[in-house]
Amino acid sequence: MRGARTLLTFGLLTISATVAFGRDLSYLKSKPFDQLTSAELSAAKEEAKKLKLTNLVACADPGNLPLSDNKKEGFENKIAEAVGRKLGVDITFFWRPYIERGLTRETFDNHECQILLGMPTDYPDLLTTVPVYRSTYVLAYRSDKGISVKNMDDPILHQLRIGVFQQSAMRQVLAEHDIKEKVDLQIISVDADLEPERQPWRQVQRVVDGNIDMAAVWGPFAGWLKKKGAPLTIEPVNMMVDNIPLEFSLGWGVQNTDVVLKLKIDMAMEDAKDEIAKILEDYGVPLVKCSNCIVEGTLPSRGTLQEREGQAYEDRFMTVQKSHEHAADASPDQIVTRERLEAWLKDGVDVNAELMNAVVGADAERVRFLIEKGADVNKPDQLGALPLGAAASIRRTDLMQILLDHGANVDAIDNDGMTALQHAINVNHVPSIQILSQHGADLEKGTEKGYTALEIALSEGKFFAAKALIDAGVKVNVAHGPEKLTPLMVCATQLQPQQRLSQLARGPTPLALAEDLIKRGADVNAQTKEGITALMIAAGQNNAPMIGLLLRAGADAKLKSSTGKTALDIANEAGNEAATGALKFLTSAAPAPLNDGSKTTQ
Repeated sequence: MRGARTLLTFGLLTISATVAFGRDLSYLKSKPFDQLTSAELSAAKEEAKKLKLTNLVACADPGNLPLSDNKKEGFENKIAEAVGRKLGVDITFFWRPYIERGLTRETFDNHECQILLGMPTDYPDLLTTVPVYRSTYVLAYRSDKGISVKNMDDPILHQLRIGVFQQSAMRQVLAEHDIKEKVDLQIISVDADLEPERQPWRQVQRVVDGNIDMAAVWGPFAGWLKKKGAPLTIEPVNMMVDNIPLEFSLGWGVQNTDVVLKLKIDMAMEDAKDEIAKILEDYGVPLVKCSNCIVEGTLPSRGTLQEREGQAYEDRFMTVQKSHEHAADASPDQIVTRERLEAWLKDGVDVNAELMNAVVGADAERVRFLIEKGADVNKPDQLGALPLGAAASIRRTDLMQILLDHGANVDAIDNDGMTALQHAINVNHVPSIQILSQHGADLEKGTEKGYTALEIALSEGKFFAAKALIDAGVKVNVAHGPEKLTPLMVCATQLQPQQRLSQLARGPTPLALAEDLIKRGADVNAQTKEGITALMIAAGQNNAPMIGLLLRAGADAKLKSSTGKTALDIANEAGNEAATGALKFLTSAAPAPLNDGSKTTQ
C-alpha cells in the first residue's frame, strides 16, 4: 500500500501538448455518452439527423446461426439489412468470429468495421445503441420425453445428459447446483463457419436427434429449431436463478466516441421497428419484457441485476459485517473451543499469536477469551501486523470494538506503515472508519509522503471511505504531500465511472464528493507550489463534468500556473477536446457560483 502512494503524483505537473482544438461539438468525440448534458444531447441529435452515410460496415460472426453467418442468413444480418434501408445505405459485413480475442479493440483500431452486431448493451468500454431485444438462456428438451423442469433444484437434472457450451453462463449455473454427472460440454471453435457442426445451436439439434436429453443454451438457438417444427419444450431459466444474470438486452456496439452514429442508428432502428419484430418472430427468438427495447417482448423478466448488485455493495461497504457461523457439517477439529485453547496455552502456545489467529478467523469469542488470558492487543505478530489493523482489513467492527475497549492504540502503525484507519480505507468500509473516528483516530495522520487519509481514499477510488471521512469532519481546505495537493485537487483527477456497476462498486461519484468538499469550505482556487489549481487538473484529465462543477463554484479560469498556463491552455495543448469545449462554453456563459461566495475555512 505504501508504494501505491505514488499514485498521488498523478503526472498532473507534466501535462503536455500534441493536438489542437477541433470543432465546437468536439465533446461528441471525447465525452462519454452518459455524461452528456441535455443541451449536448440535443445538439448531438441534430447532428445525427443531418448525418449522411455513404457506407457502413458491420462486424459479424461468420458461423453462429441463427444469429449470424457469412451467407447472411442469420436474424442479425436480416435486421442489419432492414436498418440499412432506413439509413439509406447498404450495410456490408466484415466477417470475424466473435470468440476471438480483441473483438472491440482490434476491429475498431484496425478500421475493420464501424459497428458490432449483437452486443450486450452493458458491454464495458463500448457505446451501444438502444437495445433491439432482450432474451434469456433456456432449458430445451423434447416434448415427447415426459420431462418437466420448473427450477434448477429439480432432482431430474442430475439424471439427464445435458449439453452446454464451453463459455456459457449456464455452465456456471449447472456447476453451482452441483449438476456435473452427465454434462456434455461443447468446446468453443474459431472456425465454426467452416465446420457448422461446431456451432452452439447444434447442442439443440442433438436434443432433437435424441443424442442428449437436454440443452442449456441461449434462447434463440432453441427458439429457431422449434420455429422450424422441432418437437421442443423451451423453459426460460432467467426466473429460476437469483445470483447469475441469465437474460440480456442486445444492441449494436459502436466506438465510445461515435455518439452521432449511435443516435443515427437509434432513429433508424425505431423506424424499422415493425420489420425487426417480424424478423425476430420468424426466427422464434424468445423475447423477454423490455420497456426500452425496440421489440418489447412478453416473457417475464428478472430485470437487471444492477439494483441487487448495488445493494450487495452497500451491504459490503456500509454495514457492520455479521459474525461467521460454523458450518453445520464442521468436524470437531475445525472448531476452536475454549477447552482446546486452554490445552494449547498449557502446552506453551503463544497467546499473542493465537489472538491474531482469532482476529483473522473472525472469532469474537476467542478474541475475548485470549485477552482474558493476557494477550496484548498492541503486540504485532511475526510479520509486523497489528490486531486492530487486521480486524479493520476484514471489515469486522465487532472485533475492533473489543480490541479498542481493551486498550488497542487507535493510531498505531504496523510494519507496512499503515494505521487501522488506512486498512479501513483500503477495504472501503464505512462502519470501520466511523468506529475509529469515534475512538479518536487521527483523521489527518499522513503517510510517509505526507498525504492524508482523505487524499488516499480519493486517489484510490475508495469513495465510500472518502465520504465517511468527510462526514467525520476531516479538514477539507489544507494542502499535503510534496506537491501540496488539496483534497479537491485529488478529487479533480477522478473521472466518472462509465458503467453503472462500476459506479455502484465505488460509492458516491467524484462529482458528488467534490460538491460536498466545496460546500464544506474547500477553496476552489487553491494552488499547488507549482501554481496548479483543481480546474487545471480537471482540464489535464479531460474531466469536463468536474470543470463544470468547479466553474459554477467560482473557480477562476484566468489563473496561471508557474509556467504561465491557464486551464484552457492545458486542455488545448493536451488535445482534451471535452475539457476545452467545456471551458470555452462555460467561461463565456459566466455561471453563478455554486456556494454564492460564502466559503468558510478550515
